[in-house]
Amino acid sequence: MKYKWLTVLLVAMASSVCAKERIEFMVSSGDQMAFVNEVIKPEYEKRYPDVELILTNDGNLETRMAAGDYPNVYAGIFGYMVPRYAKLGRLMYLDDFDGFDEMTDRIEPQFMEKHFGRQYYIPWHATTQMMIYNKDLFREAGLDPELPPQTWDELLSAAEKINNLPARSNGSRVHGVALWNDALASGGWYWNMLSPLYYNFNDGEYQLLNRYGTHPVFDKEEAGMVPFLETMKQLQQFAPLTMEQNFFSRTIGIWPQYGIAWRVNLQDAAGKPMVIGEDVGIAPIPVREKGDTHYSNLDGRALMVFKNTRHIEQRSWQLIELLMEDDFNLKANMALQNLPTLASLQEHPYFQTPDIKPFVDQLQHVVMNESNAAVSEVSSIILNYYSQSVVMNRLTPEEAVSAATEDVKKIMHR
Repeated sequence: MKYKWLTVLLVAMASSVCAKERIEFMVSSGDQMAFVNEVIKPEYEKRYPDVELILTNDGNLETRMAAGDYPNVYAGIFGYMVPRYAKLGRLMYLDDFDGFDEMTDRIEPQFMEKHFGRQYYIPWHATTQMMIYNKDLFREAGLDPELPPQTWDELLSAAEKINNLPARSNGSRVHGVALWNDALASGGWYWNMLSPLYYNFNDGEYQLLNRYGTHPVFDKEEAGMVPFLETMKQLQQFAPLTMEQNFFSRTIGIWPQYGIAWRVNLQDAAGKPMVIGEDVGIAPIPVREKGDTHYSNLDGRALMVFKNTRHIEQRSWQLIELLMEDDFNLKANMALQNLPTLASLQEHPYFQTPDIKPFVDQLQHVVMNESNAAVSEVSSIILNYYSQSVVMNRLTPEEAVSAATEDVKKIMHR
């Protein structure tokens, strides 16, 4: 019997010696998880054979955090996530790691932002919003397809002319513009779709809250929230109520759209594939006056390291170093249809094609997604009153801004 127990002990000791460390990388499901599993995981485990990279999706992060359970590395979104988790005291200072300065020297400065005086994330990849438009509908409406609207007045005029075109042979109406009203109930995510339009009413100078996240600023006259709502209210007249009719049905004139992932839908356009440059144009978001700078917002994925033992944190940083190597970062951008944050990649031939270069160029004039823990709740309030004013026509823009301001002040001082 004593030999049996000795055998069990030896097996347990051998298993303990051979057991691999586990590093958990939390990403969104779908393409992001598939890419990391197929490309990053094999390379990481090859470089660090004593480590197993575990992939999980981010659908239950908040539930896990409430139970004190955290991943090691998380690819969250730019905006409120980083300061929220940093404020909870759960994120590592990335500037503590060797190699941080060398890495950030390779990243374009507009993608880097400190929170509470420290650096808590590395920008993995980026995206921004522009306007895509149907050149055939422009021609049919008597508009020059090579001169898209530059100002809001020009956009309203073009949208009205396209909206007045006759229905298609299948009975489908033509609309001047499409908006994402279906997503109004989704809170902060949809504000990231509307905020680039809003920034072009204040030259990118005002977001919803002040820089400290303590008081609203959207109610200031110079922030332009009232004219923004007024313009969107006019634009809604030329838009379908929902996205049941999308741009690729060839019945939508103009569509604010993020990044470059939408290009895959061109192949499934009604009748035959749509071609950028021939059927589809790409233009910046309109401004108040010709000559103003066209702004957009900066979205994308931010790599964060949750606190653990120093050894596990170092392993986590090594994963980020791999993700930010030029070759692997380029592969990620290509696979996930995103834009580069590394300066060395912005001139790469892949990003110089007519369908991608306009979005890369727009990155020079972007406003970082609002970065404070309260913005998610605040933006939900804004969207509620946006819906009541723009979509349902129940409030004037002035009434909507006033009511939203009062609601935001209440939550900021509770």
